[in-house]
Amino acid sequence: MRTTLPARALRSRTPRRPLTRAAGLATALALAAVQLTAAPASATTPAAASPAVDLGHEVIAAGDGWGSWSGPTAPERVPRVAEPVSGGSAADPSQVYVVDDWQTLRDALAGVPGGSQNDARYNQVPRIVYVTGELDPWLRADGSRITCDDIASQVTVAGTGAPFDMDDYIAAFGPGVDPSGPLEQARVEAAALQAKLTLQHVGSNVTLVGVGDDARVAGASLRIRDAHNVIVRNLTLSDAYDCFPQWDAGDAGGNWNSAYDNLSVWTSTSVWVDHNTFDDGAHPATSLDTVYGRPFEVHDGLLDVTHGSDLVTMSWNWFQHHDKTDIIGSSDSRTQDRGQHRVTQHHNRWTDIGQRGPRVRFGDVHVYNNLYEQTDATTAASSADHPFFQYFWGAGKESSIVAEANAVELVDPSSASRIIAGWGGTELRASDTLVDGAPFDVLAAYNATAASPLSPDVRWDPADAYTYAPDPVADVAAIVRAGAGAGILSSGTPGATAAPAAFTVSDDNGRDTGLRDGDYRVFADLWWGQNATVVKLYENGVLIDAQGIDGASPAAQHAAFDIAGRVDGRYEYTVVALNPYGQTASRTHTVTVTDAAPARAALSASGARSGTVTITADLWWGTNATEYVLYQDGVEVDRRALVAATPGAQHAATVVGELAPGTYEFTAVLSNAAGSTPAKPVTVTVRG
Repeated sequence: MRTTLPARALRSRTPRRPLTRAAGLATALALAAVQLTAAPASATTPAAASPAVDLGHEVIAAGDGWGSWSGPTAPERVPRVAEPVSGGSAADPSQVYVVDDWQTLRDALAGVPGGSQNDARYNQVPRIVYVTGELDPWLRADGSRITCDDIASQVTVAGTGAPFDMDDYIAAFGPGVDPSGPLEQARVEAAALQAKLTLQHVGSNVTLVGVGDDARVAGASLRIRDAHNVIVRNLTLSDAYDCFPQWDAGDAGGNWNSAYDNLSVWTSTSVWVDHNTFDDGAHPATSLDTVYGRPFEVHDGLLDVTHGSDLVTMSWNWFQHHDKTDIIGSSDSRTQDRGQHRVTQHHNRWTDIGQRGPRVRFGDVHVYNNLYEQTDATTAASSADHPFFQYFWGAGKESSIVAEANAVELVDPSSASRIIAGWGGTELRASDTLVDGAPFDVLAAYNATAASPLSPDVRWDPADAYTYAPDPVADVAAIVRAGAGAGILSSGTPGATAAPAAFTVSDDNGRDTGLRDGDYRVFADLWWGQNATVVKLYENGVLIDAQGIDGASPAAQHAAFDIAGRVDGRYEYTVVALNPYGQTASRTHTVTVTDAAPARAALSASGARSGTVTITADLWWGTNATEYVLYQDGVEVDRRALVAATPGAQHAATVVGELAPGTYEFTAVLSNAAGSTPAKPVTVTVRG
C-alpha cells in the first residue's frame, strides 16, 4: 500500500536555524536528547588560555598524510604535479577576506561581487577567507527566510499549469516505481533552482577558515571542484538540506537520495580538511519522516571525495549522527580513477554514523587513530527491519585500506563483525584496533562470515609515502574527544582579540611639493585600539591597494599608500582595516587635485636680428612636464623628453636656425601623464 505524508508534515521541511550553535554533540543530537560525558583534556590539545593563532597562514605539516605528499597525480587522467597543501597562505593582502554572510562568501570565492559559480570554480588566485558567525543561504537580507515551498512555487508542472509540490510528487508514485514524466521533470527543475541558492564551488589556492568557536555554514553545500591546493579548517558545516530528494526504487529495495554533501571534493587534488564539525543541524536522522516505508532522506554525505580527487588529508574532524557519511570514489565504472583517491584520515571523531567511515573505491586510503563511537542515538535511529548502523570501513572496488590504531565503541557488541563491509574489494589491513576498550581482530570477524574474504596483504605501505607516528591506541579515545572538531583551535590572530578599530585617513597632497598635483601619499593611522592585519585602500569605491601590517594591540599602526598619475579632480578614499575577527571602514577622506598637468611655461626668443633664431621654454616653478613640443606657425619643429623633478624648474631650448625675413609665431606644449599645457605664443620678426 502506498504511504504518503500529511501535507502539513511535508511543508514543514524547511531549513531552520538550530536552537543552539554549540559545536558539541548536542547540536546534532538535540532531538535524541543524548548526553555524552566529556573526556579529560589531552596534553595534545591547545590550552584554553593560549594565544589565538592565525590559521589563515598555516600550511599542512610535513608527513601529515597524503595531503602533504609531492608528486604526480592525474584527476580525470589530466597529469598534474602536486605539492604539499598550502592553501591561500601566499595570498596578496588584497585577496584576504572576512565574511559574515552567505553572499560575501560567494563574492570572495568568485573574486568579484556577484560572480558566477564558474568564476569561483576556476579562480586560481591565492585567497584567504575568514568566516565569522553563521552563513545561511536561506536567510534574506530583511531577516525573513526562504522556504522549500518558495522554490517549488517558481516551477510549473508541464500540462497542468500548477506549481510543483512535493506532496503531489509523493502522491503520484510509490514503492517499486521510479518517478518519471512532468512531475519528475518539475522536481529536477526545482532542484536546479535550489542548487543556485545553496551550492557553492571552491576553487584553487584557497584557505577557508572559521574564526572562534561559532563559525558555521548552515543549509548549504560547499564543493571543491576542479581545484588544487585547498584548506578548510575550524568550521561547522551543517545541514546541507535537499528540499527535493529523488526516489530510487532500485536502490536496495528503494531509497530517497539527496543531492548535497556538506562538503565535497570533486576532481581536485591536494586538499586538507582539518578541525571541522559536520552535522545534520536541525534535521538529524531521528527527525526524518518515513515515505514509501523508507526515511525521507534530505542529506547525502557529510564529506565525500569523488570524481578522481586525490591527495586528501582529513584530520581532527567530528562527524556527527549521519547515515551515508563519507564515500571515497564515485562509482565502480569510473576506471579512470585508478591510481587516484589517495586519502589519509586520522584523529577524526565519528559519532553515531550509519555507514561510510569511509567506503572506498580504487584508492589507497590510510585510516589511523580515529574514534568511532555509538550512543543511544544509534538505537533511536534504527527500526526493526533497518538497523541504522551498517558498517564503518567499506572495501570497494580495487580499494586498499590500511586501518591502524583505531578505537571503536559500540552500543551492541555483537555488531563488531560489521565494522568492515565488503563492496567488491579484495584487500584491507586492520591492526591494533580496540573495540569497547579491548583488542579485537576486526578483519577476522568480518572474514569469518564473508562470502568473499578480504586479504590483509595490501598493495602499499603508508610509511613509504610519508613519515607518521600514530598515538598509542589506548590513548586515542581521550585524545580525539579532546581535540577533534571545530572550535577547539584557538583561531584568530595573536595581535588582536576583536575586529580592528577604525583608521584615520590623511594625505600629503600640497604638503609634499607645495602643489596639489596627481602624485601624493595617502596615510592610514590607527592611534590606539584593536589592531589590523591587513589594510585595504579604496579610491572612489574601487580597491586600488592593500598592505599586510603587523599587529600588537593596542599599539598604534601606520600605513602609507603611494598614489601617482591622477588628473585634476576629486578623489574619495576609504581605508578598510581587517583582521580575522572582522573589518572596519574609515570615514571617507577627499583629496582634490588641481595641479596635475604641467604648469605654464614662459617662451622667449633670441637671434631675430641675426636671422638665427633660438626659442627657449622656461618653467620656473610648478608641476613638471615629461615632454616638450615646439610648434612654428602650427607645425611641429621639435619634440623632446624632459626629466621631471617637481616643483623644480625646467628648461628647454630649440635652435630653429636661419629664417627668411618675415613674422613667425612659436608656441610650446608641455605634457605629462595627467595632461598638456600650452605656453603663451611668442612672435618673432626677422627683418631683411
